[in-house]
Amino acid sequence: MAASPPTWLTQAVRKSRCLCEACIMSTATEIDVKELLAKIDSGRRPTLLDVRNDDEFGNWKIEGRAGFEIIHVPYFDFIEDEQAAIERVPAHEVVVVCAKGGSSEMVADILRGAGIPARNLIGGMIAYGEYLEPLKVPRPRDEEGDFEIWQFNRRGKGCLSYAILSEGDAIVVDPSRAIDVYASFLEQSGVRKVHVLDTHVHADHVSGSRSLAERLGADHTSMKGGESIRVGKILFQAIATPGHTPNSFCFLAAGRYLLSGDTLFTKSVGRPDLGGQVVEWSLDLFDTLKDRLGTLSDSTLVLPAHYSDMTEIDPNDVVAARLGQLRHDLPEFKVHDPNRFSEMMLQAVRTPPPEYARIIDVNLGNSTIDADLMVQWELGKNACAASAQH
Repeated sequence: MAASPPTWLTQAVRKSRCLCEACIMSTATEIDVKELLAKIDSGRRPTLLDVRNDDEFGNWKIEGRAGFEIIHVPYFDFIEDEQAAIERVPAHEVVVVCAKGGSSEMVADILRGAGIPARNLIGGMIAYGEYLEPLKVPRPRDEEGDFEIWQFNRRGKGCLSYAILSEGDAIVVDPSRAIDVYASFLEQSGVRKVHVLDTHVHADHVSGSRSLAERLGADHTSMKGGESIRVGKILFQAIATPGHTPNSFCFLAAGRYLLSGDTLFTKSVGRPDLGGQVVEWSLDLFDTLKDRLGTLSDSTLVLPAHYSDMTEIDPNDVVAARLGQLRHDLPEFKVHDPNRFSEMMLQAVRTPPPEYARIIDVNLGNSTIDADLMVQWELGKNACAASAQH
């Protein structure tokens, strides 16, 4: 029978209930998500010790662009037999992670007491899932003075959003609910006029578009297929692309950069089953890929709203692909019979997470949820793709 928990454990459990939402800098005993990912991606590879339970660890874990060691020793193993758990941890630099950063802080304290250099990941997996990094999309030198495209990468979920800047104007597409990041970025960029819009009604995360527009006093823009607006020097055009949803859009910037939403990814296409009409929506998706996007040049750069794994991040640190390459690589482009395409989609889709229907309802404005539940619903990688390659 396990012994009664000591005083230090009771204090640690109480402390674990508090999650600081403010940005906290890394210290000798703590590390934030930004620094951890930078270390992993650069090849400076700390061992990651995940102390969540088996199901949580199996469903979702931290990923890096470079390989690194990750071991799993549940928190309660340290409670039941502390010494045995310590012996399962290598005696070099370790970063400890849990759901919120409380249990992992206690384990990191235990490991340091045993002489193992351990740091706690501030905010845990929730912080990893929320972390948002803006990255500039490279373009030819002769275009650099006209406009900028920035891709905001939410790596923990594989979600991507965008800001296009030109001559003091900006358009923000598919923002997540971390609106402070976008607001700060736009303020630092000296933007005067902002449009905010979504490519479609999202299922995997709560949209921040309305909140961001309200925060900035900006236009929450709704466009129809064929419509366009001018953002500084560039023309921003809406293309109706039903399939993933009936009201999905892609947006073409400067005639050669396609913000493809969940219609088209770099390794797959958007799943057409979230409305329970997979046959009907897959036929729409077939028409979209063949006809609605069929007139675009192979040189068009596709900038999607999601990705599935780290291999989709290119050497320039962004997720993007030429449309011609996707036409060559993806089996969905090689099917010329709509009924065969529909059969492929039926085989490719799987049961969506139960939270998706609730998130859709929130994004439609039909319901509201509190912040804690919002975080809970969004945990884990997105499941928005349907691919005949898998």
